[in-house]
Order: sequence, then structure tokens, then C-alpha cells
Amino acid sequence: MKRGIKVIFGIFIIIGAVFVINSVLSYILIDDLDDEVRYAMHELYEQEDIETLFLGSSHVFCGYDPRTLDGILGENTYFAATPVQKVDGSYYLLKEVLKNNQVKKVYLDMFYTQYRDIPAQRGSIQMQWIYCITDNMKNNWNRTEFLLNASDCDRYVEGFLASARYGNYLLDRKRIERVVKSKRSSEYINYENVPEAFYKGTYVIPGGAGNPEMIANLDNLKVAENIISDYSLKYLNKIVELCKEEEIQLVLVTTPFTDFYVQALGNYNDFYAYMKKYAKDNDIEYYDFNLCRPEMLDMEDDDFVDYHHLSGKGAVKYSTTFAQLMTSYDEEERQELFYDSVEEKMDSLPPQTMGILLQESTEEENVYFITTIANCDVDVEYRICTLDEQAAEKELIQDFSDENIIRVLQSETAFKVTVRDKNTGEICEEGVITL
Repeated sequence: MKRGIKVIFGIFIIIGAVFVINSVLSYILIDDLDDEVRYAMHELYEQEDIETLFLGSSHVFCGYDPRTLDGILGENTYFAATPVQKVDGSYYLLKEVLKNNQVKKVYLDMFYTQYRDIPAQRGSIQMQWIYCITDNMKNNWNRTEFLLNASDCDRYVEGFLASARYGNYLLDRKRIERVVKSKRSSEYINYENVPEAFYKGTYVIPGGAGNPEMIANLDNLKVAENIISDYSLKYLNKIVELCKEEEIQLVLVTTPFTDFYVQALGNYNDFYAYMKKYAKDNDIEYYDFNLCRPEMLDMEDDDFVDYHHLSGKGAVKYSTTFAQLMTSYDEEERQELFYDSVEEKMDSLPPQTMGILLQESTEEENVYFITTIANCDVDVEYRICTLDEQAAEKELIQDFSDENIIRVLQSETAFKVTVRDKNTGEICEEGVITL
């Protein structure tokens, strides 16, 4: 009996020593003075009167303006949004928020790429977005459960012992001195390093217009055949169940991206149709603002900073429409303000080209195909030239012709692609591709 007690006691001593060592190493190795998520998570824990909570990835913290929403909704909104936030992250953040807040409504963002992976497929890049949440969560069972479920067991050491990810800096004396000095500053201790655009969990500067180039390489980004992975579906169901238990109104929402992106994906309607059915089966609302009718929301190119993130100008426009839709219409009226399919939306638009799609060859290395995305049949030709470091035209690869192939002869080559309508002779698309 005594021997057993000694063994158990010894195990606890070892575990305690490991966590003490981890704390010391984390303090001297992890450079997070300018980590915006650290500040955002701290602010999240300071909240005690959140009425309406938004959950999701960058489309949420770049896509909504809380000032606009609060004024129209008449509620205190907050945004528990983090980069590349997966649905399991949304679930555990919701649980953390509910500990200190009487939340009445939850809006969960449904960006399709965040609902397709499983823990076994998460590599180092994917896990860093999980860790940006867990590293800043309070040490409790919620955090532990998240880490246990978010990855395979071979990543448990780096998950629970953050310093293990930074072992290569252990002998970098200058870096350690700089990190320790920054952590002794009042700026770090008192969370004074407020990001310029940060407000209520968002990073929006109202009015800022974008100038996006409609060029995208969407290889491996198509909507998956099974639409949502079983793992993601499990956590989506958990959010639905938790909201019902807590008598919280849950609404699923997709913030708008460009028509070019929707059309270039080719099979986006599969996701839209799936989510509409899921919402109906679970007696909740779902709104994809890519399919919102133009009399309610008419987006322009400068409402975006790239082909799938809103600019400050776009965030204010979208937030205004979103808030008005949720306050001035009932559910039946809201549903009528959305198209039934992507095809119906595209058919309603004037015939137009929308951008350039880049696709890597599966047969030859360093060979790419370019395609003009449009909502109608188009007959176009391409002019391709390389650019120098000052973005000036360097070498003409081909003048206007049907050839739509780019061959990369050296890395980091920038190409300017100009698309011309064969029938009218008008330039319809132009942009720079860096490969």
C-alpha cells in the first residue's frame, strides 16, 4: 500500500516538474508580444455582457463592423473569431464564453473549407491555428478536451507543452534576452499592445476600400464530395445541441465572397444545398450571403481586399444589410431574399467575365493552365509576359492567342496575363500571377 502511494506521489511530482519546466521554457522561448490572438483571447475573457456572439475564421473578424451591428441590432455583440478557425475551435470557444455571459444569439460562420478536415490530416500549419486558441485559453478541462480531440496523439507533447515547438531557439541567447525583456514590459503584462483596427474581436477599419485582383489558384479547394467531414459534422451537431440546451438562438451564416470565387469553385452549390437541408432538418436558420438578392445586398469589387475577404467598406455595407435583415424581416421573408441556387444567382447577373483561374498541370511540372471565369459563354485570347522586380514588362511570352498555358522556367517568376474578347477586341481581364 505504501509502495503504491509512493509511486503515485512520484508520478505527480514528475508531472508537476514537467509543467514547471514547460512554463519556464515557454516564458523565455515564446515570442508573443505582437500576437494579436493573445490580445483578442484576453479581451474575450474580460467580457461579461455578451448578448450576441459571432464565431468563425478570418471571414468573421474581417467581415463585420460591430459599430454598425450594435447600432441596428440594439444588442452587445462580440466576435470570438480566430484565423482559420475550425468548427471544433468554435465549439470550445462557445463553451468558454458561456461561462461568464448570458448569450442570447450565436451566429456561426459557414466557410466550407473549415468543415472538411479531420485531426489525422492536420499538419503543422493547420495545428498552429489550433494552438493560437489553446495557448491562450485558461487551463481547464475545456482546453484539455480540445487538445485531446484536435489532433492525433503524436502531437500531444507539442500541444500540451508549447515550449516543445520552440526547442530550436534554446541556444539563441540574443533571442531569449529579447523575449524576456519584452515580457517584463507593462505593454505585455497589461495587454497594452492593442492592434490598431481591433474592436470587439474584429479587425475592421470602416470605409477602407479594397483593390483585389480576381486571380486564384483553387487547386484542392473544391467542395469535397462528402461536403462536411464526419469530425466536423460531429462538432457542428455539438454546437446545435449546446445552443438548444442553453436556449440560445443559433443562426448559420456565410459571409459573402466575390462572384468570381463562387463561380470558379464550380461545385459550390453542393455545399449551399447541403447546408440548407441541414438547417431545415435541425430547425435552425441558414443564410449564405453569396446568394443574397441584389436589392438587399449589391457587392462591388472594392468591397473586398481579395477574392474572399471583405474590405472595411464591404464590412460596413454587409453588416448594415445583415443587421437590417435580422431585425426588419421575419424568417419567411428573409428566405425569400436569397436565391435558391448558385445557378439562379449567376443567371440573374448580366453576362460578364469575372476573373482568371489558375490550375496546375497534373502531368507536367511547372506547367499551369489559365481559364477565364464567366457566367456566360465567352471566346477569349491571352497575352502573357514576364515582369521584372519593378513590375515592368520584361519579356513577351506570347501575344494574343488561344494558348492558355504558362510554363515556369525559374522560381518566383511573375507573369502579367491580359485577356481579350475575340469578338469585341475589348480587354476584359488583367492581372499578375507569381509562381
